Amino acid sequence: MKITLRKFHKYISLIVSVQLLLWTISGIYFSFNKIENVRGEQYRIENKVPSPNQKEQTKMLSTGEAKEIVSLKTTLTPIQSLLIEEEVRGSEFRGRNLPLYKVISENEKGKKINVYVDPFSGEVSAIRSLQWRIWDFMWGIHIMDWVERDNIDNLWLKVFSFIALFTSLSGIILFFNRRT
Repeated sequence: MKITLRKFHKYISLIVSVQLLLWTISGIYFSFNKIENVRGEQYRIENKVPSPNQKEQTKMLSTGEAKEIVSLKTTLTPIQSLLIEEEVRGSEFRGRNLPLYKVISENEKGKKINVYVDPFSGEVSAIRSLQWRIWDFMWGIHIMDWVERDNIDNLWLKVFSFIALFTSLSGIILFFNRRT
């Protein structure tokens, strides 16, 4: 029984160790990055400047007005504005109502940052930088949802979690029942 358990533990550990390593690396990344910075909160400006459509919610903003909102409500410099009308799996604007303006902007260091603006309310709904993209990639690895990076209730995560649990428990058993 011990030999079979040892062999099984050895090979299953090899398989699960890759995912354990990925969980550890992504967890370390999460612990060293403030979620506020990942979300781009450092670029927001709290001001009382009303959006062009604050009163009337039915008229859609123009691309120029979307860029103006970004320059008024963030510290970023808007470059280009695009209207997004179709959902894209795993996109950085997922989970938000469409249409949205994607305003490509730059920070003070010249790094490209996307700002998503609601074309009716003028609300800045999301700010996405390279730091957010890395976080999102790491999150997909962490929850084992490599495409949409939103489904924490997926089969891969459940299976590997139980295999990791079994591997840990069998390792503890083997440690205390080792051959002398």
